[in-house]
Amino acid sequence: MPAALEREIARFGQALRRHRLVIGAAYGVMGALAALLMAAIAARLTPLWHQAELLLASVWAVGGGLFVGATIGYLWPMPLSRRLRLFDRRLHLADRLTTAWELAQGSIVAPAALVQLQQMETLDAARAISPQPAFPLRPPRAVGFAALVLLLALVPALFLANPQESALIQREAQQQATAAAIAQLETAQEDLATNDALSEAERAAALKALEEALAALRDRRSTPTEQQAALSAAERQLAELRSPEAAARLRRLSEASPLSTADVVQPLAEALQRGDAAAAAAYLRDLLDPTGKQPLTAEETLALADAFQQMADALDATDPELAEQLAAAAQEIYSGDMTAVRAAVQQAAETLSEAAQANASNQTLEQAQAAVQQAQEGLGDAQRQTATSTAAQPGASGTQGKPMAGAQGGPQPAGEAAALPGSGNATHSEDAGSSQPYGSTEASRITGQGGEITLPRQEAFGSPRTATGLPGDARVPYQDVYTTYAEAAQADLSHNAYPPALRAYVREYFNGLEP
Repeated sequence: MPAALEREIARFGQALRRHRLVIGAAYGVMGALAALLMAAIAARLTPLWHQAELLLASVWAVGGGLFVGATIGYLWPMPLSRRLRLFDRRLHLADRLTTAWELAQGSIVAPAALVQLQQMETLDAARAISPQPAFPLRPPRAVGFAALVLLLALVPALFLANPQESALIQREAQQQATAAAIAQLETAQEDLATNDALSEAERAAALKALEEALAALRDRRSTPTEQQAALSAAERQLAELRSPEAAARLRRLSEASPLSTADVVQPLAEALQRGDAAAAAAYLRDLLDPTGKQPLTAEETLALADAFQQMADALDATDPELAEQLAAAAQEIYSGDMTAVRAAVQQAAETLSEAAQANASNQTLEQAQAAVQQAQEGLGDAQRQTATSTAAQPGASGTQGKPMAGAQGGPQPAGEAAALPGSGNATHSEDAGSSQPYGSTEASRITGQGGEITLPRQEAFGSPRTATGLPGDARVPYQDVYTTYAEAAQADLSHNAYPPALRAYVREYFNGLEP
């Protein structure tokens, strides 16, 4: 085939490629719009994607469909024979190009002169034709109309409020809380596995409890209620592993800490008050060590003896063994026999050290239990926050003002304040049975620094007087009352296993009363 005719065929081929590029781009955009419309409808029927994610995906999908469709249309291969037949048909060449190609290939046998005349005539006809009208750079009308209809249907599906948005927020918040809970329990597992304070049986039981809770958290089919139940079971199992006798002994030691103001007694008293029997034992061992130390003065020695005697009197009914050792140390100090004093103090230090070692497993289990409690509270907070966001959604006005469900799925009693962590809800009241906000009188009294509240005394039959502020009533600073009760509540929460909903309620109640 002559080179000139091949150049004309290549010219027609370029026009065809550009035409197919435009058509491919149109089909790509139409396909992207159709896929986006189906995705937007699906996202309104079930929580799959956020509205912002769909908007961003629409930009990428349309751009990607345009690019992919144009690339496929431009590069899609077509055999030469089919192209030549297409050119003959579209350009009205009456099969000239196909005949010239078949003559050149030898498919048709003809004299050379006839072949040359046919090729020259085909070349003249091809040069006189512009391929642009036959291969326009515009998409088919049907494709353009379909793309317009899809776009009009997609716009409201993308920009109108998605009813599944709140469900997505709830699911993501729950997933984040679950991931945080898993991380906390895995850390607790690692600490238990490497802690020597536990026996092999205690360690195996504690690890099994955490592993069962982790299995429930990792199960994607488990509901928040089931996860909370698994965490509650793990917390209960860890609490059952603790030794109440060892904890009770440390508590008795804390309650029997000496009240002396002497400097020599203060470190011992402080260690006992915070329940650190190991530090108290170390202090006693170091106290009478003669190596490199100034000997105790007579006043310090007597103060130490008085402290030991006071502790012995306090422990006489609850811990006779330690009370006897401390009383013996006090008597030896009073008698002035320092050798006997050192032996008695050393024996008391050993007893304190044994109490600390016996409670070491309790401390380890308490840390694991605290991790489980934090996981419970995190899951409960996520549930309450998502419940709040659901109640705030349009159409959920019927639920506003009603009691919210707790972390365990149970409703709060009617009339109780639905205090949510981080919600900024200021509608607390002084009694747990009212959800009304403070009045101006109560607010000024509670928020005032150094203010006082009046505590009515009990009548003979135990019923409180309704009148307050009368002569003879007990007046106690509000800060003192709040601090005492808040500390007592926190101590009770840290030593006992309670449902996370109750923990959160107690914590929020005292936060609302904080002066």
